[in-house]
Amino acid sequence: MNGKVLKWIAIITMTFDHIGFYLVPEGPLYLILRSIGRIAYPLFAFMIAEGFHKTSHLSRYWMRLAVAALVIELGLLGFYFIEGTSYLLTTNVFIPLVIGLSILILLKQQKWYLKLLIIPLLILPELLHTSYGIYGIMIILIFGLISHRVEQISTFILLSIFFIDWPVLLWIGLGEYARYMYIQWFSLLSFIPLFLYNGTRGTYNKWFFYIYYPAHLLVLFIIQFFMTR
Repeated sequence: MNGKVLKWIAIITMTFDHIGFYLVPEGPLYLILRSIGRIAYPLFAFMIAEGFHKTSHLSRYWMRLAVAALVIELGLLGFYFIEGTSYLLTTNVFIPLVIGLSILILLKQQKWYLKLLIIPLLILPELLHTSYGIYGIMIILIFGLISHRVEQISTFILLSIFFIDWPVLLWIGLGEYARYMYIQWFSLLSFIPLFLYNGTRGTYNKWFFYIYYPAHLLVLFIIQFFMTR
């Protein structure tokens, strides 16, 4: 299984997730779609780490992600002015992806004072309530700093324990600190294709996802707009 297949799995499961989030009222179908969607983000996080390690133009890669994040936020701002519903910062997956990549780049720098920038980059997602917050950033760091797949999934599980609502947290009185509902555990299914990944990129248009992400959001927002009228 190459990088092209991983990206398609991520795109398809993300689309299911967004259909559930934007268009389906809470209920069984909503939970099914959102559970399937939990697979997407770890795969995107993994591909960011792969891009960090393998791209020959790291600065260009970072710039593409940053510009995409900005363009999507501008689109969400426009939707807010038209519809009155704000999805700013909280639903733009490119924000945690670009922050995670930025931290990996800073960790690579020799100058110690550049590494100090990592601290505000870890705090900022929590202050701004960006998509996945620090949890999403740490997932990127797991893939970027740990190479062995078993160690990755073990660390991923340990990280998830502190962020996902589950009975033990409730039992010891820490349930209020859980950030995500129990369906987030379905994100562990992302490791099935990751264990099958052969390390090759595959052939695909690198611009497709940059175009698809805002395009599919636009379609969903239009449908949502008419559904609520």
